[in-house]
Amino acid sequence: MTPRFGANGADFLRSIFGDAFVAKLETFVYSAKDQLDQLQFNAGLKKADLSWQLPSDELPIGQTNTNPAASAPKADEDGKMTDGASSASLNSAGWPLPAAQPFSQIKGEGEWLPYLRNKNGEMVAARTFLNPDPQRPYVSVGVVAFDLTRTRLGFVAGTEEPVSATPFTRTGRIPPNDFVAGKLIAVFNGGFKTTHGKYGAMFNGRVIVPARDNMMTIALDKDSAIRIGKWGQPGLVTTNTVSWRQNGPPMIDAGAINPLTHDMTASNWGANLDGSVAVWRSSLGLSKDGKTLFYAAGNALVTEPLANAMQRAGAWNAMQLDINNYWVHFDAVRADTGAMRTEALFDSMSKQDDDRYLKSNKRDFFYVVTQ
Repeated sequence: MTPRFGANGADFLRSIFGDAFVAKLETFVYSAKDQLDQLQFNAGLKKADLSWQLPSDELPIGQTNTNPAASAPKADEDGKMTDGASSASLNSAGWPLPAAQPFSQIKGEGEWLPYLRNKNGEMVAARTFLNPDPQRPYVSVGVVAFDLTRTRLGFVAGTEEPVSATPFTRTGRIPPNDFVAGKLIAVFNGGFKTTHGKYGAMFNGRVIVPARDNMMTIALDKDSAIRIGKWGQPGLVTTNTVSWRQNGPPMIDAGAINPLTHDMTASNWGANLDGSVAVWRSSLGLSKDGKTLFYAAGNALVTEPLANAMQRAGAWNAMQLDINNYWVHFDAVRADTGAMRTEALFDSMSKQDDDRYLKSNKRDFFYVVTQ
């Protein structure tokens, strides 16, 4: 079964049998696969998923990566980040990038590698992988860090999602002034469908879905400033805010991992699938100083390890984005041939509709451009 067929098939079954039936079916299928994966790993038939290898012409960023644990962010007994989070490894452009403390002894884990550059050749995004789940040591979380002093985040409402009570015309496309080869460098998935949580959203000054109190929200201002925090926090949404998107409770709030990540309740982390079901999951986070945006994703993930990976990477505030195969998708946008082409973060990410965010899309999504 192809990922797209599976995703659309699940929606079709929900329309006939309801959410509860499909949730039980998906839970059974994913749980069976998860158990098989663990058995194969324990039998030596499954290896750790090394997301990418160090390119021969690139070196890990900063000297601190030779001993990542020495200067990496650490959490105290309450789960809050200590002052160690301020230690930084610097690239040639001077971007402060927090060291990522590895969870295992896998070579290269936690080392930030140059990933995306602007037209001047300056590195504006780096990536690393982390293996945060001791129960599933073969699972890698890919983390991309964007330098927000040189890049800008954009949000696009899909032609159908989020669902508005008052329909209005929307293209589901990246604006023409940002859809430029060499300027557009990355595209990635948004949040849940409206029916799965009724999380709020505003696009270009128009409220599509009313906000829910205390839900984690990313707010984008007209001057490119962004913030991530719980709805209702002072200063999260201002008169300069043009778009915002919610998607569940906080994963990380002010440096502390939300205790709800231990709860695993479906209404918190999956609408239909609870947080203990190992599936593709994605997350978005922001550093304490607001200069680094983090996107993370991985397969066979439950909620808590994803939150742990985001915290180790340097996220001070973080929210979960969409889940499940096909819907979790990140593409680097390359323009080395003059035309734009996409390159998935993981080789194992669905290759169907690779260019889904380069054309009109039904679902909401985010994109990153250089400034």
